[in-house]
Amino acid sequence: MLVWFLHGASVRRPEYADPLRTRLIEAFTANGQPVPEFYSSYWGDTLGSTNEIWDFVQQDLEAFKWDHPTVDVDDVFHYRQRREQLISGFFNDIFKYLNTQSGKDIRRTIALQFLNFLTDNPFEEDLHIVVHSLSGVILWDILFAEDYSATDPASYIRSAIKGLGSASEGRKVKLRSITTLGCPLLIFKDLVKVEPHALKQFASRYQGTPLRWINVIHASDVFAYPLRSTFDVEDDTLFFRDHYLGERNFLKKSLGDVTMALGLINDHSQYWRSRRVSELVFANLIDDTVTLSMNRPILEFGEWD
Repeated sequence: MLVWFLHGASVRRPEYADPLRTRLIEAFTANGQPVPEFYSSYWGDTLGSTNEIWDFVQQDLEAFKWDHPTVDVDDVFHYRQRREQLISGFFNDIFKYLNTQSGKDIRRTIALQFLNFLTDNPFEEDLHIVVHSLSGVILWDILFAEDYSATDPASYIRSAIKGLGSASEGRKVKLRSITTLGCPLLIFKDLVKVEPHALKQFASRYQGTPLRWINVIHASDVFAYPLRSTFDVEDDTLFFRDHYLGERNFLKKSLGDVTMALGLINDHSQYWRSRRVSELVFANLIDDTVTLSMNRPILEFGEWD
């Protein structure tokens, strides 16, 4: 079994998936099952520094302070820390991926890592993919985008997955499951041309066990959205479930937009560390559709990790 991780926007540490991987290893060991081969694909370095845009902002604020020494900069430019997180991290990475050349560079980095992963594990046939945030969009592009040429790096990944790309010779693995965490694909639906028929066509080629896809949404993650209606999944060729991770958090309910602003980045980034997420991913990996068919959306107060 091969488990392939893909990180999301603003990640600059290749160890991002370590907490989830540790929990999965414990789960497989406790259940007496062989531990999968894991790979944490890392494309953050492809984008270079995330500080360049914010450096321009800092220069302008320093110039303002020079011209108006009696004015507190924080009084004319609120939420500097939050703005920096959003601009230098999340949105910077999104816009760079959407750039034609930068996006292709990212897909090339991912393709090289993917093919090396397969080469290092020549006897494994089953592939499982777990992605977070922006990589949900990247994954759709890699697997199902219809306007890429045959020379795009996505084609090299498709050629190694049974049912995608051409029927050329060479080693092919079977994509058994997909798990998307905090996925903003709905927001990019028109931009990256999310066409449900591409997914359905791929899923229809599976014989026996259907392809499984679970989409995990934390209650406070404003970048995560359900996908069932978008994919229009109503047949038995694809096992798809949106999983809502709710919580009884009276502070968030009472303060509303205030807590949303404070937790904007944190609530989107903690999937890799969540115990509940690891349970869902484990169930998806071992084809435990009974567990995946049950959704306990409301957790106890404060329960998340």
